[in-house]
Amino acid sequence: LRYSSKISIPEIMDVNFAYNIKLEEFAKLSGRSLSTFQRDFKKEYQTSPSKWLLKRRLDYAKILLETTDNTINGVAFESGFEDTSHFIRAFKSVYGTTPLKFKQASTV
Repeated sequence: LRYSSKISIPEIMDVNFAYNIKLEEFAKLSGRSLSTFQRDFKKEYQTSPSKWLLKRRLDYAKILLETTDNTINGVAFESGFEDTSHFIRAFKSVYGTTPLKFKQASTV
């Protein structure tokens, strides 16, 4: 985690998305108050920080499932999810299948 004066939100998010840190911490990292961070974030990405984080973490998890031998728990943790069951539910709601089935299908 890097602290500095105001730096770009995309840089902060791309470097730190997989860390399970609160929005207040992302705001601090970017040198902004929480409300300024959320407003600037919305301008940059046209979505909320929590929705963006979920999508970014799921995209990363998908890559890990396709390219590594990590367990589902390992992929969940490495992509920023604290709770494996939340990861499985979120993955299934976006990709229509469980991480395990996705992993099995991508290794065939």
